Amino acid sequence: MSVSFAIIVLTATMVTATMTAAARNGTLQQLQKNCEKLAAETFRRESANDEDRAAYRAHYNARLSKCFYAETYKSATPVGINTWVYLSDLPENRIYGGFHKSSNIGLFYCNLQDQECHSEANWNELVNPYMAD
Repeated sequence: MSVSFAIIVLTATMVTATMTAAARNGTLQQLQKNCEKLAAETFRRESANDEDRAAYRAHYNARLSKCFYAETYKSATPVGINTWVYLSDLPENRIYGGFHKSSNIGLFYCNLQDQECHSEANWNELVNPYMAD
C-alpha cells in the first residue's frame, strides 16, 4: 500500500468518525431540547398545588436514554417552610424518589430507588447520576 493511499484511507476514516460524532451530538442535543420542552410543559400544567410549585430541572441522560425531571414544591406553614423534591422519568411518568424537609423540623423523608438518604447533600449525590452525564 502506498503512503498516499494510506493517508487517504486515514483521512476518510477520520472524516467519517467526525461526522458520526457530530450526528450523535446533534441527536443528543435534540433529545435534550425535547426533554427540556416536555419538562417546561409539565411544569406549566395546571394542578391543585400550583401555588406550591417552585422550580424544576430537566436532563436527558444519554447513558440511560431517559428524560429526567426534578420538580420542587415549597409551602409556607405557620412555623416554617416545607420543601418537597421529586425525581421522575417524564415519558414513563415514573417517580424514582424524593425528599421532604421542613425548615423547623429538618428532613422528614429521603429515598431514591430504595436507597435512603439522610441529608439534602446526600439526596443531591444520589440524584447526580440521573441528572448529569
